[in-house]
Amino acid sequence: MRVLMKKLTSLSLVWQVTIVFSLIMIIPAIVITTSYFEIVRNNLLEEANKKVQENLKKIESNMNANIGIMNSALNQLIFSQEFQYYLNPENNLSAHEKNYYVYSVQNELLNIRHVYTNKFNRLVIYSKNSQIDEYVDWSYNMDRLYDRDYYTEIMQNGSEHIYGNVRVYDRSLGNLVNYEELENKEELVLPIYQKILDIRTKECIGLIEVDMTISKLANAGELASQDSEVKYLIFDRNGKLVFASDDQRADEFSHLNFQEKSGVSDINLGDANYLIAYDRDDVTGLMRVAVMDRQKILESTSGVDTLLLLIAIGSMVFIILFTNVAARLFFRRLREMDRMITQIEAGRFDVRIKVDGFNEISRISESFNHMAERLQGLITSMIQKEKAQKEAEIHALQAQINPHFLYNTLENMRMQCEIDEYYTVASDLANLGDLLRYSLHWESPEVKVSEELNNIEQYIEIMRMRFNNRLVYEMECSEELKNLMIPKFILQPLVENCFIHGFKNTLPPWKIFVNVLMEQDRLIICVEDNGKGIERQRLDQIYNCIRENKSISDTNNRSKNSIGIINVKQRVEMICPAGSGLSIESRQNDGTKITVTIVVEPDVQNGGEANVQDIGGR
Repeated sequence: MRVLMKKLTSLSLVWQVTIVFSLIMIIPAIVITTSYFEIVRNNLLEEANKKVQENLKKIESNMNANIGIMNSALNQLIFSQEFQYYLNPENNLSAHEKNYYVYSVQNELLNIRHVYTNKFNRLVIYSKNSQIDEYVDWSYNMDRLYDRDYYTEIMQNGSEHIYGNVRVYDRSLGNLVNYEELENKEELVLPIYQKILDIRTKECIGLIEVDMTISKLANAGELASQDSEVKYLIFDRNGKLVFASDDQRADEFSHLNFQEKSGVSDINLGDANYLIAYDRDDVTGLMRVAVMDRQKILESTSGVDTLLLLIAIGSMVFIILFTNVAARLFFRRLREMDRMITQIEAGRFDVRIKVDGFNEISRISESFNHMAERLQGLITSMIQKEKAQKEAEIHALQAQINPHFLYNTLENMRMQCEIDEYYTVASDLANLGDLLRYSLHWESPEVKVSEELNNIEQYIEIMRMRFNNRLVYEMECSEELKNLMIPKFILQPLVENCFIHGFKNTLPPWKIFVNVLMEQDRLIICVEDNGKGIERQRLDQIYNCIRENKSISDTNNRSKNSIGIINVKQRVEMICPAGSGLSIESRQNDGTKITVTIVVEPDVQNGGEANVQDIGGR
């Protein structure tokens, strides 16, 4: 009662009055009507429950009987023939023995066809003895099975008598009886196999296979004629629907899942509700299911209770409408205030309530308007401060990377001048000028992929003046990705690490590979080298620094810290949408791969060139 009162007080005042008054008038009528409905409904469902279980027993009985027939046919054939002798490839069969074998098996198959008329779709014998030619429709060499999907299923099973999984009937092999309907459609069959083992080595030298279609296994025609209200389903051991007596709703039933071996339950499929009984066969692993439509079960109650239901509904509607209209007339000003408060919760702080009169409601409305104005001013101020702080952090990171890369580039040029007295710096200075011009333009924190790749190429060309042909680099990027916007100057620090750390103390040739690709909604940029890689302990230290946003200290020079990777990671996370980031893969003496992942909005992927707001989310 306390919970109901709590929920009632959470509603609007109009609905509180409506519900309280309506309940006083409606509760007795609802109790009587509901009780009657429940009694009738429960009786019908109880009868349906018994009926669906009885029909499940029918399909179980049919399947067990037909599986018994298949096993009897197998046993009859095995006991009447000396397969261990004739199927053994080590035995040299005479022409008389071959003829006797074919004649004996042929007579037994005729007897089986006569006793079990129109039961099987195939009964074949596979043999490893190549002396038995395939000149009859029931004898094949074991080689015919090697390329079949179910060959492994048979051979990996340690049992001699195997119940295979349901599969499509293979028309490339012969039939026990020629069924025309099997030639034009993919009929599903249940196969049973009997291995023939060598008496001495226990090696499988032959196989007898008996197939029966699932519809025959369940005696579908007989079940359909007995009760049209019950539908029957069969699922294989992998949970796939292999038989449905109602083809029109087979797609809906195919999604059923069974957590237990057997049971009775209610299920909802689309707009329909069903009562099902199911159990799994211990021998074949097949799941048998009987289904009844609950709506059809309860149809008989509609005529009996229609009049009572209409009276009850009419009374409830009248009482609720009358009470609600009366309450709205009394509390319309409060409803107006509630609507305005809801809009403020949604972020609209410019709404105001019209103030008229001098009663209590008008004074509350005036206080509400003052509160809304104050909130609007505070929110606007906070947004501006947060935006200014974020832009300041981004500019600080951008400013940090400029002197860092410039120092390293000039140091490389100085070292080259000391090494090579004939070294000319004109070309490198031109490239350096382009690099500086690119780095100094920070009007926007983002550039096109093509511009960033061009900047990397100029940087690598400067380094090639030092390393000559010992340095090889390659860049891959499809044309449709070159117009996407990415944070500026995120690749140069990663490429620079290849020279500073990756190629240090390693023999040429040195290779750098930059790859840009799109995977679903993510732009993937990989920078990979064939350098010395990173030790496990060092890699863990780098990952700790990345997680804590701390500069990475150099183990060989305690006074020198690396800011490149941390700088790139921080700017990617600040500028790009949530989910963007940076990762490192490395194995010692096998190179390092740094991957930058940038989440791209769906409209950017479909619309070609992206702007700052598209990919940066700002």
